Formats: sequence, C-alpha cells, structure tokens
Amino acid sequence: MWAVTGWAAATWLRVTLALATTVGVLWLVLGTGSGWFWAAVLGAALIEWKTTRALAAEWGAEARYSWWWTR
Repeated sequence: MWAVTGWAAATWLRVTLALATTVGVLWLVLGTGSGWFWAAVLGAALIEWKTTRALAAEWGAEARYSWWWTR
C-alpha cells in the first residue's frame, strides 16, 4: 500500500511542480495583463484538478483491494 501511496504522492508532486514552473515562466514572459497567461493559469488549474482526482481514484481502488481494507 505504501508503494502506491508514495507513487501517487510523487506523481502529484511532479505534475504540480511542472505546472507551477510553466505558469511562472509564462508570468515572466507574458505578464499578468495577457489573456494567454490567464488561459494558461486556467488550464493548469484544470490539469491539477483532474490529476488529483485521477490519483485519488487510483489510490482508493488500491486501498479497496489491499489487505488493510479486507476483514
């Protein structure tokens, strides 16, 4: 179970850092006055939301089928 938890946490951290880096670079290049910057921020937020939901679902599925949920 800890292997799956560690994998999910590491994957979430990698995705979050990549999105934060992308938004940060776009902020430096485009500034906050650009519509493209805000479109990228919205896209990053949606990707983060979907990734978090997918990882939580994967973790939950593993938890249901692992030994600590069984009787």
